[in-house]
Amino acid sequence: MKSRPSIGLILLRAEWFDTVVALPALVQAVQSDQDAIVALFQDNFELDHTWVINSTPSLDRSAKEIRSSQVDLFVLVFQVWAEDAYLLPLLRSIAGRPLAVWCYQPWQRLPEKISFIEVLRGSGPVGTFEGLGTLRNLAAPYFFTYGSPADGRVIEDLLVAARGAQVWRALRSARFGLLPSRNEQMQSTFVDEFRLMADIGPQVQMLSVAELKSAADCLPEREVMDYLEHLRQEYPRHGVSDETLALAARASLGLAHLAVDHHLDVLSINDISTELHATFGLRPCLYPPMLYQANIPLGLEGDLGAAAALFVLHRLVGSPLLFVEFWFWDMEENLLVGGHAGPQDPRLAHPGGAWISLDYEYAQSDSTTGAHLQFVARPGRVTLFQLRGTTQGWQALLAGGEALASAPRLEGYPHAVIRLDAPLEEFLPRVAQVGSTQHWIMAYGDVLAEVEAFCRLAGVPVEVID
Repeated sequence: MKSRPSIGLILLRAEWFDTVVALPALVQAVQSDQDAIVALFQDNFELDHTWVINSTPSLDRSAKEIRSSQVDLFVLVFQVWAEDAYLLPLLRSIAGRPLAVWCYQPWQRLPEKISFIEVLRGSGPVGTFEGLGTLRNLAAPYFFTYGSPADGRVIEDLLVAARGAQVWRALRSARFGLLPSRNEQMQSTFVDEFRLMADIGPQVQMLSVAELKSAADCLPEREVMDYLEHLRQEYPRHGVSDETLALAARASLGLAHLAVDHHLDVLSINDISTELHATFGLRPCLYPPMLYQANIPLGLEGDLGAAAALFVLHRLVGSPLLFVEFWFWDMEENLLVGGHAGPQDPRLAHPGGAWISLDYEYAQSDSTTGAHLQFVARPGRVTLFQLRGTTQGWQALLAGGEALASAPRLEGYPHAVIRLDAPLEEFLPRVAQVGSTQHWIMAYGDVLAEVEAFCRLAGVPVEVID
C-alpha cells in the first residue's frame, strides 16, 4: 500500500476544564498540546479532520460529521480527563469502523514536581482508563497505544494500526470470485459467501465452470500461442505432451480472463471440482503473467476464509503468495514443509527455479496427464496467516519464520521449507488449543504487527504464535 492512511482525530476533554477551571495557563497549555498532537498527525498521515469534543453541542456536531466521514482510521485521544458518556454516541457514529485509542500524556519523562496546572494538563490517562472499561462493555474493537508525542513508538504503533485499517476498509468493498459456484461444490460448515460479506465485508461473485469454458474457448489463437511460447522459454517440461500443454494453457488463460473481466480482487477456485475436471480433462495449474499484471491472486479449494487471508496479505506486501498446507515437520531442525497443488505463482521460486510436470494427483484419473507448475519457494522472511469460520464468528492464527533455501523436498507439489520463529513444541500445541483449518497463506516479509492490527480492528480473535 503506497498511499498515506487517512485519519480522523477525536480529542476529548471535559467541559469542566473550559468552564469551571478555565485558568489561562491551563487553557494555553491544553491548546499547545492540541497543536502538537495535530502537527504529529499531519506529518505522518493524511489528517482529514480533527474533532475537539468538550461539550454536548460539540459532541452532537462531531458525531454527525463522523457518521459521514470516509477515513481509514479514527484515533480517539483523551487529551485530558473527560466523561465516558461521550463514548456511546461516538461509537454509534463510528459504526464499527476501525478505531485506535491513544492513552496520551504530554511529557515523555515525569517531572520531579508537578504543579496543579500540570496535574490537570496530564490527566488524560484518568479519562482513558475510565473509557477503556466502557469500550469493553460496549464490545467495541480497538487498537491501543500509549505514551507522549515525543515517544517514537506511538507513531509507529499508529502507523501499523492505520495500515491494518486500510486493509480492513479495502476488504469491505472487495470482490471475490468463487469457482465453481456454491451449489457446485462442497462448502465449509461455517463459511459461506453471505456470512463472509456480513462479517468482514467482501462481496462474492459466483462463477460457473461453463463460464470458464466459454472464456477459454473464446481466446484468440494468437494469445494461446504466445503463452505457449512463454511457457516453453521459461520452464523445463517433464512428462507433458504438446497437446496437453496447449489444453492446460488455454484453461489457465481462461481462468485469468475470467478474473480480469469480472474485476475481481481475489479468485478462489475449487481445483478439485468434479465438473472442472470433466469439462477440461485437467485442472488449470499454470499461472499466466496476466494474473500478476492485473494484481489478482488466486485462492484454492474454494476456501473463502483463506481467500480473505490471501487478500489481507496481498494488500500488505503486494508480492506473490503461497497457498499452504503443512504436511511434515522435522522437530530437530524446527522445520515445516508445506505447499498445495493447483495454480501457484511461479514468482515465488528463484528465477529459473520452476518447471512443468504432469499433475500427479489427477494424471491417472483425468483424460489427460495435466500440466502443473512445480517449484520450491525461495528463501526469505515470511509471515503465515489463516482465517477460519467458527460457530461464534472468525478465528485467526498468525506466525512468522524463514523460508529456507532448499532442493525439492517432495514430489508433485509447489512447496516451501519453513523454519518457524516459535519452536514446534510450542507451535503445535497452541494451534491445537485454538483450533485451525489446514489452509495457511505465506507472504514474504514481516507484517505480523499489521495483520494483528487488522484482526484487532476487525474484531477477529487472533492467536499470534511467536
